Amino acid sequence: MSKLESQFRQNEIIKLAKRGPFDWKMLEEYLDRKSEDEEYQLRISKRTFKRDLIEIDHLYGLSIKFNFKTGMYELDEAESFEVNTELLKSYDLIQAFQFKKNLKGKVFFEKRKATGAEHLKTIFNAIELQRQIKIIYKKFWKEELEERILKPFALKESINRWYVFVWDEKKHLKNFALDRIRDIEVLDEKVTFPPPPDLEKRFQEALGIINDSREPVEKVILTFTAFKGLYIKSMPLHESQTILEENEQTLTISLQVKINYELIAEILSHGDELRVDAPERLKEQVSKKIRNMERGQLTNYQD
Repeated sequence: MSKLESQFRQNEIIKLAKRGPFDWKMLEEYLDRKSEDEEYQLRISKRTFKRDLIEIDHLYGLSIKFNFKTGMYELDEAESFEVNTELLKSYDLIQAFQFKKNLKGKVFFEKRKATGAEHLKTIFNAIELQRQIKIIYKKFWKEELEERILKPFALKESINRWYVFVWDEKKHLKNFALDRIRDIEVLDEKVTFPPPPDLEKRFQEALGIINDSREPVEKVILTFTAFKGLYIKSMPLHESQTILEENEQTLTISLQVKINYELIAEILSHGDELRVDAPERLKEQVSKKIRNMERGQLTNYQD
């Protein structure tokens, strides 16, 4: 049995577990169907299955356990690392297009550029080892490069760009876009880091990464056309999204977020398929942007 076949089978076991609890018979039937579809021999013994569960936990951080009360195997959400389920999407892409050479004119990917993913491993190692990093950084609005010594403690992806959250030289909380890093070095000396902030709470309070401590979390009410509402329901704008009203013409939702640049940009991206209902100051900020657009006037977000 090839390593590729084992990885494919383990990926399918994870997919089955994410659907809900399953027993041994359900697993056998599922793997039999996948064997026919993919021309693999995926049926395995219980001994191999137990080994697969150990490898899935080790490689992906996903814990699938047997529940003796129900007699079913279940994905243990409490002991699983959610981000690793996102990594499986990349594996699915590789699996879908492997050995497919004649893709021109048949498969079209978006030409994204700014990610900074090449620095992820280095920074993650520095976070685990509690080491400082020295970076050469290029700001968007400056031509010259700058050297910074930083204490990294977290990574965040937002709109196809990775950011590292750090304590800077003055012990201020900052974030740096990885795609703007021109060079990076992990320093040898182990240092003491300040206590990390509650980043989960920080990200829950706003869209994207901009979170001004001076801004309050507010109830934002947005109304979409019924057609656009189908997309908004299938891909929520924020984890706090709640449906307030839905009929044949419109969908009204609420968000519990801070008003920031990313929220306003998201609202403007929907054009006349969206109406801002509350709060009033958000309605005015969006209206001001629209008026400036009508005049052909360019402004900064703060203006």
